[in-house]
Amino acid sequence: MKILLTAILLTGMSGAAAAYDLPSSTGTHRVNFQADKANFNEYTRVIDLEGNVRLEEVSAEDKPLKLIRARSLTVDMGSRTVVSPSDFVMDDDTGTVYGKSGFVDYGAEKGRINDGRFLYRNFVFRGRSVEFEGSDYTYKKASLTSCDEEPPHYKLRASRIYLAPGRYFLAYNTVFFVGKVPVFYFPVIYKPMGGGTPFVTSFFPGYDERNGAYLKSNMVYRLNPETRLKAYLDYFSKRGLGTGAEFDYRRPEKNITNISAYRIREYGRETDRWGLNGGYWHNFNRFNESDSAQYYGQAYFRLLSDPAFNNDFFRTNPFAVSEDKQEGLAFTRKTNYTVLRVSASRRDVRSSVDTGKFVRDYEATPRLDFNTVPFGVLKLPVLNTFSGHFENAKESGVDYFQTKGRGVWTVSKTVPLSRNVILSPSVFYDQSVELSTAPRTGGAWVGRYGGALNLRYDRLWGSLDLRYSHTMRMSSGTFARDYSAPDKGEETQSVAADLFIMPRHNAYFRARTSYDVRNYYTASFRDRLQPLITELYYSPRPSLDLYVQDSYAFHGSSGSFVAQLTAGGKENYFGAGVANYSNDAEAWVISNTFGFRPWKASPWRAEAVLRYRAVVSGGGLEEFRFFEKALTLYRDFHDFRTRWNFRVRSGGVKEFFFYVTLKMNDPQRYDSLEEKSRQFWHPWRPEGEVRD
Repeated sequence: MKILLTAILLTGMSGAAAAYDLPSSTGTHRVNFQADKANFNEYTRVIDLEGNVRLEEVSAEDKPLKLIRARSLTVDMGSRTVVSPSDFVMDDDTGTVYGKSGFVDYGAEKGRINDGRFLYRNFVFRGRSVEFEGSDYTYKKASLTSCDEEPPHYKLRASRIYLAPGRYFLAYNTVFFVGKVPVFYFPVIYKPMGGGTPFVTSFFPGYDERNGAYLKSNMVYRLNPETRLKAYLDYFSKRGLGTGAEFDYRRPEKNITNISAYRIREYGRETDRWGLNGGYWHNFNRFNESDSAQYYGQAYFRLLSDPAFNNDFFRTNPFAVSEDKQEGLAFTRKTNYTVLRVSASRRDVRSSVDTGKFVRDYEATPRLDFNTVPFGVLKLPVLNTFSGHFENAKESGVDYFQTKGRGVWTVSKTVPLSRNVILSPSVFYDQSVELSTAPRTGGAWVGRYGGALNLRYDRLWGSLDLRYSHTMRMSSGTFARDYSAPDKGEETQSVAADLFIMPRHNAYFRARTSYDVRNYYTASFRDRLQPLITELYYSPRPSLDLYVQDSYAFHGSSGSFVAQLTAGGKENYFGAGVANYSNDAEAWVISNTFGFRPWKASPWRAEAVLRYRAVVSGGGLEEFRFFEKALTLYRDFHDFRTRWNFRVRSGGVKEFFFYVTLKMNDPQRYDSLEEKSRQFWHPWRPEGEVRD
């Protein structure tokens, strides 16, 4: 026979109720008891419940809040506490708690559980003792896993874990175990349990010929929906300890910022090797209510201690083999009619004398740019545009600053001749000026003038453009044509054709060339005809893309050829590319990429890259060598996602590394901050990667 009771949990009413005179439960925060047997002491106001006990806490709105199931419970109505001397199960909207014994103080909304186990989402929290207050839990002598096996394949042991369901958990003094084997120690682990990317610590053990055995670690923490911090701590057996950090901030209407820094003091070196990359864009407030202009600042920088730094430590970065560093800072004022930009920039390239150092290639400190949108003058039926710049700059091979500028005024008109034919004539005046510099005693200015005429035939299938352009140069400091120069002051005079055909949305063909018609240019027909550049793109289905570009030089010098074929989906695909360039006419660069899963249910997946160089000379194959080979293997286990990477590349790169992440680190939903930051600042990073 079941016994049903209801007790009121309000502070004043519990003491006023008579022993067996229980008030109505309607509209009251209460608990309901159900058991096979109940014993109520009217003097101590204690209820002992035995056999299939159910205690349910219900809100004043009749919403179930908490359910306790046990073999026996003791309910003290005076102190509003519930004690379970044996095994029990407690359910609420945060999850399910299992305990060997415990008590709940409903008045203070807190309690303690002995040998507790809490199931929350895909996590299992355990604690020798568990204290809770409200919806927050503190686990002592605790462990954590997301493995549903018993015993679990892995677990984190911690001296203490704080859990706030729906918000975060924080674990102190943790040791990661695979089975019974301790793998690594970490002092603190924090993971937000709401949306977005969690705090994730991941490790990349590996080996490469230059740096030796290494262990790279990432720590990612999201401060808020707009801000993310990343810390890098790496150990290289042959090189030493490397540290770095990355900062992301994104409010598209106000500020977009990314800063990434890394440094290492290699064994035997007296100075650090380092890299600093990133930039920012910031939208300033208006200076006053009457000013409708927009003001924003921006900067970019890619700074390195030496040209080989990225190739030695950040090999997925496409700048790893680049030979330059650069930096720039700008302030812009934009109105509905004009854009004014003040900037400073510098670019350095690898020194040909000392390949371990940089030399300056270009520096502008400062530079002023001014541009207008098309505008009318005196109601004339033409449009005017102006663009110009003024700078104080050093160029390659020049050891002093030159102060110079240039401005171009263009007048244009669009004349529809018929429904499908449009004529667009334009004329311009171009003025360049050089002011006094260190080795000069005076300035100089040179004017240019000319025009262009474009005739376009436009249809649904594409378009045909026929263009004529002419530019004349005047003598320095005069308005007279520069007849003293070898080209008689005629810089350009050409006719050009551009054919674009797009019969369907998934295919297009383009061909363009030009012909030099300068009067004082003595050359044959072939030499006057510029290379014919053709492009073809065709994608008959989403899983197949073909792109071909060819540059054919009529005058006999080598052109260039590029082709790329991609077939397949996200996991099973094939790519083939081939390229030949005019500066190395006998060499063909070939690239193959593969991705495949051996069979549909296979736990393994592979990606491979092969890039090689073939030199054809004298009708035969003179050279054939691989300059990059890479293989990546993926395997998902019950609790882990793993990746093995092998890479061999020119520049002494021979590397293997292993990556493992727990499935509990998988993002719960699309993380727009991480993905948009990757696309904006680091588009070469594969999706899901947090570092180069």
